Amino acid sequence: MKDQLQQVRRLVPASRFPAMVAAKVDTLWADEAFRAAQEHQMRHLLEHTERADEIPELARKYAEAQMMRRWLRWKPHLITHQEVRGVENVDRTRSVVLNFMHHNQYSGLFSSLDRVGIHCHLLALAEAMERTATVDIRQHMRIVTSRATVIPTTQGSKAVLAAMTPGVVMAIASDVPGQTEVEFLGQRVTGSFGAARIATLSDSPVVVATAVREGDSQHIQLHPPLEPSDFADPKDLLAEMLRIHGEAVLAWPEVFENPTTRFGALDG
Repeated sequence: MKDQLQQVRRLVPASRFPAMVAAKVDTLWADEAFRAAQEHQMRHLLEHTERADEIPELARKYAEAQMMRRWLRWKPHLITHQEVRGVENVDRTRSVVLNFMHHNQYSGLFSSLDRVGIHCHLLALAEAMERTATVDIRQHMRIVTSRATVIPTTQGSKAVLAAMTPGVVMAIASDVPGQTEVEFLGQRVTGSFGAARIATLSDSPVVVATAVREGDSQHIQLHPPLEPSDFADPKDLLAEMLRIHGEAVLAWPEVFENPTTRFGALDG
């Protein structure tokens, strides 16, 4: 049944996606449990920010964005040719850590970068690559990895550090549950220390990649490099990376994927 649904998504013209998604969410919005689940996602992300009052409105937009993401992964050409700004911020003579989050159409990030000459090595969860993954996840991973060199997390930090040679761009996400206490959008959570640690140990600049919306258009922004030596320690570097990401997510929160699965809760 799911395979048939994916086939339908392949055949439907992309021009019909917005109307179909809006109609589906209109129907689902009458379901109190569905509506509460969407609000829970936005509350989890925004309750400690100045946009907390907008949670009910943003919850509806979040539901549409989530559904649109599932449809668009079956039209990969629409998300793998995103405009990239700030290409000059990637130093091709050094190893670079490209730091990203699961924001907007991030699955097309690495193909979009590769098209402008920035090939990424991607640190990816091994379980996402397994054949037992769902059809939807397998399609998602095909897009994510189609123009990137994948390094499974099971290989460990030694393998990542060994790959950090001049010209290598290592893409690492920070919005995953970890052991490091950090602040993100006004709350203390646990995040991944990996990107900041790898950057510091390899003396590699960090280039933060964010999704930006401008009117009816959007693009990927590569921010000016952060030099590990400019920070007291990797935790300070990580804090600055998350500050930059926080501004981008707060400006466009409804396209942040599954907020309740990002970062981790502090005990107690």
